[in-house]
Amino acid sequence: MPFQIDPILATEKIQFVVGDITKRDYGIDPSVLSEMARCVTLIIHSAGNISLTDSLGKSVYDNCIPALELAQMASKFTGLSRFVHISTAYANSFLPDGVVEEKIYEMGDAESQLAEILDKGSISDEIMNFPWPYAFAKHLTERLLLSRHPELPLLIVRPTNLGPAISQPYPFYGPPGSCPVSTYIRTYMEAPDSGVVHVSPHNLTGSNIVDEIPVDLAANLILLHVMHGSAHIVHASAQSYTPRRLSQFHDDIRRHIPWVLPAVPFRYLSNKRIEQGRYAQFWVVMGRDWIFSNDASKVFAGLGGPLSIVLESHDVARFMDRRAKIIAEDIMSNYRSKL
Repeated sequence: MPFQIDPILATEKIQFVVGDITKRDYGIDPSVLSEMARCVTLIIHSAGNISLTDSLGKSVYDNCIPALELAQMASKFTGLSRFVHISTAYANSFLPDGVVEEKIYEMGDAESQLAEILDKGSISDEIMNFPWPYAFAKHLTERLLLSRHPELPLLIVRPTNLGPAISQPYPFYGPPGSCPVSTYIRTYMEAPDSGVVHVSPHNLTGSNIVDEIPVDLAANLILLHVMHGSAHIVHASAQSYTPRRLSQFHDDIRRHIPWVLPAVPFRYLSNKRIEQGRYAQFWVVMGRDWIFSNDASKVFAGLGGPLSIVLESHDVARFMDRRAKIIAEDIMSNYRSKL
């Protein structure tokens, strides 16, 4: 939020701690670390490198090692009530289509896998079932946090695709590149491909769910679970918002694709011998059919207040349609500036 930095700092509610996440104890000054150990009651670890193209070694160094080091530091914090680690629902993207529960799905020995990655920069067969190294790095991090630090009051939150904000900090907030579905819409509008998406035989109409949740709704869920005292693992998914089908997202694209660009129809095929489009190949989860359980969040279904996830006046279809229109208008603006 670069344009809001000054007002945020003016509240005097932010205190920066200087460190280096590549060092032991993040390189934090011992006296500051000692004060943190006495005073910190809640940690929300939401930092990470969300690149889907980085190597496995880099993804692990960026997303796993710093999280484990922070957990090691937090184990010395005497007043800590909750350690929240933001993971991703796609940490379990090796699973077949169907319901994904709020639990750990084991895959081999996590310590051996980490040692092999740190030694060789890669791993043998386990990662082959994941769409990106990032997903495996997050899967590995979850398992290591739980096995290494069973004494921590740990809460792992798994968001699905984070979408633009409904209202907080302002409508459609979402830095460029941070909302995967928006990026998918933009790239397809700018340079359409064949439009072929591989789906399972029962989803030939694009009926599978593209799981997305607005970022402010996901933030509300995180804070609600902290206040509720939740532990272990929870999902922040479309099941706590409104599930939308793949065909609905593609309708948004078709309605607003700029007139200067070709409109290529989307085709949903189960025949894998026909190559799918390059965007579907990259965002391979678009064609999958997972239902990410939100059982742990159902307790908040009717709760009001500033952290409410009740959407009485929110028109989901209109909101998503507006999102696609904003993207199309920005593409056209860039196009005109080059004329």
